[in-house]
Amino acid sequence: MAVNQEKIKDMDSHWTEVMKLAEQYGFIYQAFGGTATLATHQNQLEALGEEEYISRQRQMFRNDMKGE
Repeated sequence: MAVNQEKIKDMDSHWTEVMKLAEQYGFIYQAFGGTATLATHQNQLEALGEEEYISRQRQMFRNDMKGE
């Protein structure tokens, strides 16, 4: 069985677009060397706690997530 290399190139050509959206909406939990771990905001909040989550969103993505 052969791999469709053209299909791989086509799919991979969207990586930058996907990463820009993930960054824009603050879903990147960790990124390194062409890979990324994405997490929902609720999962990030549960994993990091309120203070770290708010700080991280502000520093990394310029998202102000602080509530009233």
